[in-house]
Amino acid sequence: MHVPITTHLPKSGRRILAVTLASTLIGLLCAALSTGLVSLAPFKLRSSADLGTAVASTHVLVDGAHPPIVYRPDYPVTLAVKHSELLGRVMASPPVLERIGRRAGVDPREIAAYVRSTANVPQALVEPSSEERAEQIRQSGLKYRLELQARQSTPVLDIAAQAPTAAEAARLANESVGGLRDFLRDRAERQGFGLGHLVQLRQLGRAKGTTAVGSGTAMVIGFLSFAVAFMLSGAAMLYVLWRQGRPAPSRRTRPMPEPRDHDDSDDWPRTTRLLPWMLAGFIAILFLVPFDGITLNAQLPIELNFDRLILPFVIGTWAVALLVGGRVSPRLRFTWIHAAIVAFVVLAFVSVILGARELSNTLELERAFKKLPLLVAYVSLFVVAASTVRRGEVRAFMNFILALSVICALGMLFEFRFHQNPFYNLSDKLLPGIFTVVRFDATLIDDIGRSKLCGPTAVPLEAVAMLSMALPIAIVGLIHSQRWRPRLWYALAAGLLLAAIIATDRKSALLAPLSVILTIAYFRRGQLLKLAPLGLVLVMFVHVLAPGSLGHTTDQFDPSRLGVATVSDRTADYDAVRPDIWTHLIFGRGWGTYDHVTYRILDSELLHRVIEMGVLGLLVFIAMPVAVVLSARATIAARDPRWSPLALIGAAGAVSFLVVSMLFDVLSFPHPTYVFMLMAGLMTVVLAKQPPVAERPSEHHGRRARPTSASRRARALGAPSLGPLAPRR
Repeated sequence: MHVPITTHLPKSGRRILAVTLASTLIGLLCAALSTGLVSLAPFKLRSSADLGTAVASTHVLVDGAHPPIVYRPDYPVTLAVKHSELLGRVMASPPVLERIGRRAGVDPREIAAYVRSTANVPQALVEPSSEERAEQIRQSGLKYRLELQARQSTPVLDIAAQAPTAAEAARLANESVGGLRDFLRDRAERQGFGLGHLVQLRQLGRAKGTTAVGSGTAMVIGFLSFAVAFMLSGAAMLYVLWRQGRPAPSRRTRPMPEPRDHDDSDDWPRTTRLLPWMLAGFIAILFLVPFDGITLNAQLPIELNFDRLILPFVIGTWAVALLVGGRVSPRLRFTWIHAAIVAFVVLAFVSVILGARELSNTLELERAFKKLPLLVAYVSLFVVAASTVRRGEVRAFMNFILALSVICALGMLFEFRFHQNPFYNLSDKLLPGIFTVVRFDATLIDDIGRSKLCGPTAVPLEAVAMLSMALPIAIVGLIHSQRWRPRLWYALAAGLLLAAIIATDRKSALLAPLSVILTIAYFRRGQLLKLAPLGLVLVMFVHVLAPGSLGHTTDQFDPSRLGVATVSDRTADYDAVRPDIWTHLIFGRGWGTYDHVTYRILDSELLHRVIEMGVLGLLVFIAMPVAVVLSARATIAARDPRWSPLALIGAAGAVSFLVVSMLFDVLSFPHPTYVFMLMAGLMTVVLAKQPPVAERPSEHHGRRARPTSASRRARALGAPSLGPLAPRR
């Protein structure tokens, strides 16, 4: 008699097998739906995915009347350059598109035309308004597209065409030149203008079409859909099974604490474990190396910056340690902070999957594919920090971060004084020739007279965000220290950080530190008020280290100076992005696909999130720092001298990250994003439950025996010391 194989499996094994099969079917269905192989309304099966797109390009020399411009050295070339810019806009007009459609055999209503301006005008003048952006969004679903751009120094108009097939793309590009000629000839004849004086359009070679996006993209989208659906459905079903098999909780039962399986004497930095040292090395790179401006000189499919060369070694070591197991292996936890970050990553992938068809049509899908691995890199640092660092090591890592931030602040003050960036200069001298370090000019001044003080980052706001998240370590340490030496160290560190932040002359340099101080004041009002006299000393200290910066920064908040471009551009963004938000309200247009070069420069991460990930993505993004604050509240309120200061540091840093997210697109810059993920990972370690201290059993049932003096001394010796962050006993 034939017996099914599943009957030989235990009950738990059969459940896992059933969950795996069901998750696989759900993943395959989602993959088929995302690639277009299956349609539900109405139900239809297709033999291949319909994501193919082809492109073609041609170039047109805008010439004067005979003889050609190359034989006339006295011809004003700048005038011809302006003509090419003008003719590009004429080609995108409806009358010309109608002629192009007739010649190419395409309905003119199915042709979208977009002009990239190269005129020497401020960026704000060429950014699309809400009406223009709404028209661009309407045209994004059209299969036939023309993109026109005039060159800045030569009278050449570049034409790029897009169509479902390579032949159609080439025909559309070639006929666009003929359609513009027909329009100019018709206008000249109608107005009685001599045809011999018309502008000559000389096509520099016929266009040839090539496939830009095809089956490879459909395969990637299908794989992403399958992976996300498989993991989400599997996790949901396993959670339901776990809840059903879990015994009902008793009122007397307490949650099991995290077991202590290591000796405190092996904590970092007094340890031989490799992972904490590798993590510390990467943290040093975050604060001291301009890794975003360092690239490897190699022909690779992706651009490898310095951090993307180092982080894989950390992740690889972490994965090996996790597989090997043992007492030194990483310990995986799951908290509300984990849940918020996981939800953010999942929504980022879902936004790309749902918008894949439209993004493929606008040739922006490849941009999303490049941004998703960067998001995974950010989150991987959080996972490594949350599972590698032990609870007794958090204090040492916090002090290490503070020391690195002080070194970074000293380098920025050196840059402020001598107009030389030591971080870029030393990286260029110390790194071997296989790396390229971008040239940094520390003497640059923006439109309103502010210097470009960046430290190891790319823009000043990035440095402000990074140092602001390290500032709570100094302030909280100053509050909880009882001895004068630690107090002096923390006061000096706070003064240096504030001086470097204020020296950037940005309005955010006041708002970000203020958010840190207000957060600490909310939880520790009385202790912070006692340090009010020290605040005046810090103000004088900042003025000495960065003379004039404090007054210049505060003056920018004067109502008469709020009409500058940095403020007006931000306010104009809120109206201009309305079409993007309403078009993709729930899930957005796709993670990492809003290009500021093509559309607008958005000085707010909240606007980026609602555009790229919709309302759900915005809420989940806000939930990440909020989860840190809410999770830390109980520990802060407990006022445990060992863990409450560390929890307060994490909460203040999370609030600072949320504030700077309103002021600039923080996720577009790696330094502050890495620092936030690092601080969030350390917070999950701080909030982990500690094992109870072993005590003698009580003689009375239900009552705890009072510990003896010997047990109190043993507990004091075994408790982890937080050094300066803990008050003197």
